[in-house]
Amino acid sequence: MCRTHPNRHRRRTLPLGALGLLLALSACTRSRDARAAPPPDPVRAGPGQEGTPPSLPAEALEGGTAAGKTRGSGRSAPLPPPVPDKGIFPDLDAKVRVSLPSWTGSARLVVADGSKGGRFVLAAGGVAGFAPPDARADATVPDLGGNDADGDGIPDALDILLGATKTALDAAPYGSPYRKIAYPGGDVPRTEGVCTDVIIRAMRNAGLDLQKLVHEDIPRARASYPMVKTPNANIDHRRVKTIRPWFGRHWVARSTDPKRDPEDWLPGDVVFMDTLPQAGPDHIGIVSGELGKSGLPLIINAWTDGYRTTHMDLLPFVPVTHRYRVPVAAWKVDAALRGPPGLAARAGLALPAGSKQILMVASADYASKHAELQRWVQDGAGGWRSVGASIAVNLGHAGLGWGRGLHGESRGDGPTKTEGDGRSPAGIFALGTAFGRAARTPGKSKWPYRALGPRDRYVDDPSSPLYNTWQRAPETGEPAWRSAETMLREDGLYDLGLVVLHNDPKPVPGAGSAIFLHLDGKPPTATVGCTAMGRADLEGIVKWLDPGKKPVLIQVVGVAVR
Repeated sequence: MCRTHPNRHRRRTLPLGALGLLLALSACTRSRDARAAPPPDPVRAGPGQEGTPPSLPAEALEGGTAAGKTRGSGRSAPLPPPVPDKGIFPDLDAKVRVSLPSWTGSARLVVADGSKGGRFVLAAGGVAGFAPPDARADATVPDLGGNDADGDGIPDALDILLGATKTALDAAPYGSPYRKIAYPGGDVPRTEGVCTDVIIRAMRNAGLDLQKLVHEDIPRARASYPMVKTPNANIDHRRVKTIRPWFGRHWVARSTDPKRDPEDWLPGDVVFMDTLPQAGPDHIGIVSGELGKSGLPLIINAWTDGYRTTHMDLLPFVPVTHRYRVPVAAWKVDAALRGPPGLAARAGLALPAGSKQILMVASADYASKHAELQRWVQDGAGGWRSVGASIAVNLGHAGLGWGRGLHGESRGDGPTKTEGDGRSPAGIFALGTAFGRAARTPGKSKWPYRALGPRDRYVDDPSSPLYNTWQRAPETGEPAWRSAETMLREDGLYDLGLVVLHNDPKPVPGAGSAIFLHLDGKPPTATVGCTAMGRADLEGIVKWLDPGKKPVLIQVVGVAVR
């Protein structure tokens, strides 16, 4: 049953302690009075402000970990990189320590690099941190392949985190006039910097030269950079609004609300923030491996005049407009550990014989309300390849619970799904008919489709002999059930959907009913037991499904390795 979870998304009311921040936001342009030429400030497009801004609220400046504020908030021991870091500020390398994030869920995979000797933790969605010394490796790769731009044996995401951490240790005071700098690899003096310089230096620590990348991208995609009239390699990469299109074109966009899916916020992610009355991104920082007192990740950033580059607890106070992650290339792990076979095996499952299309949903842990869906298809040689980009999906508001499907009964390592528990079913499931408000399936699809009518119901009454079946309400008289899901909904959630054959074909009363893949609500939010996504994504799935390939849905807690 998939009525949308009743919680509403509301604009957060700032605490009284944040009044200082509100005043600071008005002075957060980091600009001076306009000068004739060149441009006055490398970052802001807003109006210039004079003087030192008021202080941030004390809680935004405090680091540390808030126990109990966020699931899994216990702090891990900070670790040095397992191999020498080749990057910026080598004099600070001996001081660098970073923590394995505690909020990314229980689904983790330790990968050992056979060439350089490092060991790293993969979490749902990317690289989470360095593995503790006593952690057993789940897989060994000959090298990091396309995930190590500078070849130092540290994955790019963690190299970016190390670079950002070094900028915080360096603690340059905010500020920098317009300067002519070298190209490529140019930088202002280390003793100064604005918010974009944190990103530039952090990426350069990974062997990624944002100055060169942006300067070369502008002529290739002029329409994406309407703010650039004449390209200038001294300044373009130091402006927030100019570099935002580059990240949108080349990195992986992630969600922007850390309270909605905290497990997806990984160290090294780049966040754009809106600090000014004029809507849009005007500030930038990098997600750290530390939790703030708020229970949300600290952001490494250069805030404004009067501040130094440091970790700040900004996320409770400053809206995030965009978040991006460095792309992750395929890991060179054994075929048995990759894709659906590997993820299913780690969950104690076996792929059904004959299934050549799989919808794989991987969640960070059983309590997570959100997950990643990836399509997979078996090739002629029996291997598996991913199809398209991963899809962000919403699960039940209580997470996952083992259901009844092709895998059999529930497992002992997690909760068991029951009627009305708010959990999406974990396991392996065949797919039933597609359905929707339209008279026929969108586009060209081979998959069976059923147009919804006003009397269509999915029975969720455990006491009814028709429990967990699709029925039509009688025109007159009482139906053979006390409760049922109305399929033709006013909110549009079922304008397109797919039946998930959970607790089917012999339903056990109370084991769960009316489980679908369906459309997200507006705004997108957790369901009461289904798996929801955007219309374009679901339409793509329906068009892709091929009855001859016997597709199945697999939903588990784990890390999918591509």
